[in-house]
Amino acid sequence: MDHRTRPWAVRVMAGSVITALALALGGCGTGGDSASGTGGSNSIDVVTRWSAGNTAAAAQARVFQAFTKETGVKVNSTDGLETIDDQVENAVAAGKSPDVVIVNLYDKTLGWQDAGITVPVDTYLKEWGLADKMKPSALDEWRVGGKPDGKLQGLPFSGFSWPVWYNTDLLKAAGVDKIPTSTDELIDAAKKLRAAHIQPLTVGGNDWTGQKLFYQIAQSFTDAATMEKVMQGGGYCATPSVMQGIKLFTQLRDAGVFADNAAGLNADAMYAAYYSGKAAMMSAGSWAYTDAKKSGTGVETHTTLAGLPLPSGSVFKNPTALQGFTGVGFMITKRGASKDRIDNVRKFITSFYQDATVGDFVKDASILPPTDGDFQKYATDPLLSQSLKLDKTVDYAVVPDVWIGSASDPIIQVLTGAYGKSSADKICQGLDSATKGAKS
Repeated sequence: MDHRTRPWAVRVMAGSVITALALALGGCGTGGDSASGTGGSNSIDVVTRWSAGNTAAAAQARVFQAFTKETGVKVNSTDGLETIDDQVENAVAAGKSPDVVIVNLYDKTLGWQDAGITVPVDTYLKEWGLADKMKPSALDEWRVGGKPDGKLQGLPFSGFSWPVWYNTDLLKAAGVDKIPTSTDELIDAAKKLRAAHIQPLTVGGNDWTGQKLFYQIAQSFTDAATMEKVMQGGGYCATPSVMQGIKLFTQLRDAGVFADNAAGLNADAMYAAYYSGKAAMMSAGSWAYTDAKKSGTGVETHTTLAGLPLPSGSVFKNPTALQGFTGVGFMITKRGASKDRIDNVRKFITSFYQDATVGDFVKDASILPPTDGDFQKYATDPLLSQSLKLDKTVDYAVVPDVWIGSASDPIIQVLTGAYGKSSADKICQGLDSATKGAKS
């Protein structure tokens, strides 16, 4: 499950989630028909990841209001909770399908097209005039297999950058005069920070934040194609370059680079430690830029965004960061694609891709736009402004999401041990077992 769009949310029990969606969509559904929903031709039913409290919620609300004012079509919106994939799947099974799901391409949603929950959108991309606006790299991430010839599973919207955050005030206080660029410098900085009673790199070793940092380190010596193959099909133990990366991870862990009790921390604890000045570094995405400012600690004024330091012999030339477009996009259900509903779906989705609207999301939620255009003027957040310039100083590692697929949750369980005391051999064996189990 991808928690990136609302990392502080609390996971709720599946029964409560299903009930919430049924109440929202239950007015007019036809039982037993998975293509049935609630609204007539003057409404559109949407389940959205940009729920209340999310930094994108206000911009989304403005789109909804403008859409209804222009078209007269009412938007019946339901907040997507932490179990949004189960939420939608159970709604479809109960004959309460929405028309559109605004959701991450991650874990279970990767299988929605094969399961008949959603439909390919290749034809709509062209018919709706979006093909020439969209970045090919963003579209490829939403294609089956992440390849240019795969069917398009949805339309990407909320891209992200994911650098390492460095609190330069804390680094200087500990006698670290520059941002580390090598793992040797990172280990030295961690020692100095600990001597000054400052936690080094905080990370949620018990959730998705730790998963992403692990994979960033683990691929330090491996080319992208090989890493993608291993993440998708296994072979961690049998791939020497990946094992070298896993051993690097344990070396950094044992050298005290990660915050104390990282295996017991989650995203909430990670953000809290960094925002409050208790930790000097964290790896976090652009969705957190606005939250940093909202924390009221002023940490954004003395944060430098850069890449993760490299080991000697790395396949990368520059420190690494993550970047992608699997953050949030639009998936169309079979119901939404029906003849009597697709025109409203078209009007609804294309309204988001107007330049001014994209810019509104850049300003409010620090998204990385999937469309071509100059959005620098909307980057009023100082961290976002830094982030848009990262291409010149970092190399981008492979984001694991679409490659590990449904193995994500069992892999997190393995990696919680990795942030504890697991050996490199135990880690690779656990990853191979988790990958094999998800594929069987």
